[in-house]
Amino acid sequence: MKRIFLVLAICFTGLTSLKAHLAKGNLFVGSTIGSTAYNWGTNTYLYSAGNTQKLDSKQFAIDLTPSLGVFVTNHLVFGGSLDVGYSHNKSDVTNTDGSVVPTQTTINNSTYSIGPFLRYYFYNSTPSKTLLYVEGRATVGSGSGSTNELDSNTGNTTYTASDNNVFLFTAAGSLGVTHFITKNIGLDVALGYSYDYEKYTTDFTFDPNSGNSSSGSKKATLPQSGITLFAGFHFFLP
Repeated sequence: MKRIFLVLAICFTGLTSLKAHLAKGNLFVGSTIGSTAYNWGTNTYLYSAGNTQKLDSKQFAIDLTPSLGVFVTNHLVFGGSLDVGYSHNKSDVTNTDGSVVPTQTTINNSTYSIGPFLRYYFYNSTPSKTLLYVEGRATVGSGSGSTNELDSNTGNTTYTASDNNVFLFTAAGSLGVTHFITKNIGLDVALGYSYDYEKYTTDFTFDPNSGNSSSGSKKATLPQSGITLFAGFHFFLP
């Protein structure tokens, strides 16, 4: 019987301590330790020469997102985040008239973004060690990158390019769980949906081996949406 009371007392103490760290005014500090996304969308390229191309794009991305917030109520966290990411986009180009262009485009970008987030934890009067939450966030940012086009028939590089004037916007929502491994440290796993808008200018130079030696520029607009899986950790500090 004494052991039962001891176990109950330990559990009660742990829950009380946990509740104390999910309280108004406490700090919420941490980061995603990795997220991957597989996105899809239709990209539009308007060349300086006046022609237009469209393509279906598939993208892989990975990023790291440190964040800092504060509990504005016992359930709601408001804060800001810094998103540092890398994306790899590979696609086959199709003209607006539907004909296939024998080229393959590869885009690599490194980016950074900042913005606010809101997270709400669901629990009644006493939180458990595993809590359900919803989160919404938005970010704006910039970055740099490179674009390479390959002739699919010959395997030769058609042109190389640098990406400038990058503008990024992301709006995302997710549903996840936080599991407390201690009263101060929680591990997160979440599944979300995001909308990403990217715009930049590419200055390119054609490879002389492809029969061209000219240079030019194009403007890229990349609206994309997709499913994202997150994993991370956070410290809950009084």
